[in-house]
Amino acid sequence: MFRDLEHLAEVAVPGDQGLLRSSHCPSGCAYDRHSAGDWRYIRLDGDEGIVFEETGPGALTRIWMTMGDGVSEPLDPAIRIRIYVDEAAAPVVDLPLPEMFRGRTPPFLWPLVVDREESSGGNVSFVPIPYRTGCRVAFVGANEKKIWFQFSFRRLASAEGVTTFTGREDLSAWAALLSAPGKDPWPASPTSSVTSGVVSLGPGESATLADLTGPDSITALRLALPLPAWGLVELLADFDGERRVRLPLADFFAMGAVGQVPTRSLLVGLHEDGVLYSYFPMPYFQGARLRLRSLATSPGPPVAVSWSIRTAGAPPPSQSGLFGAALAASDATPLGVDFPLLDLVGQGRWVGLFQELGAVEGMDASYIEGDERVFLDGGQHPQLYGTGVEDFFGGGFGFDLTPFGLALHGSPYHMVQDGSITTAAYRLMLADAVPFASRIRVGLEGGPVGNFSMRARAVSYYYLRRGADLVKRDVLQPGLPASRQEHCYVADGPWTVKRVKGAFEGEPPVSVVGAVLERPPGAASFVLRGAVGPRLRIRRRFDAGMPASRADVFVNGRFAGAFPPSEANLHRRWRETDLDVVAADGDLAVSVVALPAPASGPGILFTEAAYELWSSPGDPVPSNAGCLPAQDPGE
Repeated sequence: MFRDLEHLAEVAVPGDQGLLRSSHCPSGCAYDRHSAGDWRYIRLDGDEGIVFEETGPGALTRIWMTMGDGVSEPLDPAIRIRIYVDEAAAPVVDLPLPEMFRGRTPPFLWPLVVDREESSGGNVSFVPIPYRTGCRVAFVGANEKKIWFQFSFRRLASAEGVTTFTGREDLSAWAALLSAPGKDPWPASPTSSVTSGVVSLGPGESATLADLTGPDSITALRLALPLPAWGLVELLADFDGERRVRLPLADFFAMGAVGQVPTRSLLVGLHEDGVLYSYFPMPYFQGARLRLRSLATSPGPPVAVSWSIRTAGAPPPSQSGLFGAALAASDATPLGVDFPLLDLVGQGRWVGLFQELGAVEGMDASYIEGDERVFLDGGQHPQLYGTGVEDFFGGGFGFDLTPFGLALHGSPYHMVQDGSITTAAYRLMLADAVPFASRIRVGLEGGPVGNFSMRARAVSYYYLRRGADLVKRDVLQPGLPASRQEHCYVADGPWTVKRVKGAFEGEPPVSVVGAVLERPPGAASFVLRGAVGPRLRIRRRFDAGMPASRADVFVNGRFAGAFPPSEANLHRRWRETDLDVVAADGDLAVSVVALPAPASGPGILFTEAAYELWSSPGDPVPSNAGCLPAQDPGE
């Protein structure tokens, strides 16, 4: 979880996943719904509709909601939100829904929360809610209401260092960080140093600002030059010999076409004095080189650029990745496939996005309704599936109260350019950064159902270390007799195998046919081979045609965590869930104990299509190729 700016760059954190639970449409329909008969609940529990449920340690890091019918409306005070942590009988939060975002009820105070008037149609909370054994969020009185939501959360392999949320935490440091975007967020340090100067760039010329040796980190970059030159001067940044930034200044500093409200976020934007700034930590271990280059091709007067660079004067954390900013652009995105915002291989963290979208021609702003989908570490199911562009950036209903700018998100302009409409937005992900161990793929749907071609220009901010930190070691397919035999699969009670034809969530849906084992609640044991520490992940693939109950997982006789419950999706039957566990080497004796599904009625079965073992790279301990002695869960 986010601690301070220095640790934003850390990428090799075993057992840390950044995920999203949202009200997206399960069939891929045009508009995400939340109404009678389609309420996005995981399940009903008395008068409560459960909208978020996790088992094991983790934290809620961002909550977003909106209500309305075409335009944003105030949240309904007749709806209550209740948050339960660590299996407590009483909720730690029990509030009328608007009170969570109004900024008057501790710990939900400004700037840790903002309502629709400040966030252009959206209601957002950045109050961290950590838990050691689980968390459940429920709505009361929302069964017939149209409400859209997103819960960004972290799933952890260990509860070590996690303190259960009480609502009495001192969040003053976090609040202070978010209260003054545009001001230098780094604390004063006696080891830091600043170099500065002025360069003059004629058409096509370049100049080196700094050639640094490490280990160290850049903590501030400031540039002053005339606004018309922002798109005509390019920043080139190399860290440890790798080119990680090559962008026009207008893109890198999240300015774009520059609108009514210039970007002024916590880490990147425009100071009140007209100076462009970046406060992203930029670590390097061998060296760093920053240059500027003129993109002008026509004769003209040189551009004078005043610059300053601050370095920390101390080595960065050893697990830091190298900073990067990647541009994705298209004048007309193809139909039917997601626009690729980011695709990186290695270990890393996605920490921010500046995006400018527009109609190819005319005034149709359907691009606002595209969902983002994020696939991590070889997964086929999107671990993050959003509900629309404006929702990702903290607004609602097309940013119907634009423009606005806050420390972590904003929409600086919504304007008409050359006869067509354009919208810009930015978001920084600190506590809700998305870590990946081997690969990240981020795509944006073109309009409500992927049938809208748009102009797109997007800059993703990230940290990356080369080389995968997770590789696939073994796969058990319980529906196949040979795989059951090879992996010593045994299950309590009667089970059956069926063939399922379906698709994972995401567009376009690709039909997949596979064998699925169905069994009643109880235990199944099997062996997975080839584990190598320190990172260990078990990925379960299952049939989402019926609700999934919680399943406790034991590795070598010790409780290792649980696969959380999930709602049914008859439209997209295939789903995957990842469980990071404490590392072990060699052959693993695994038991998966499916619990009865609460409040789901009789006949709910537990389904298993595959269990994949992913672990750290390296030579595995030789397998004994036999069945391990049976071990009772918890032995």
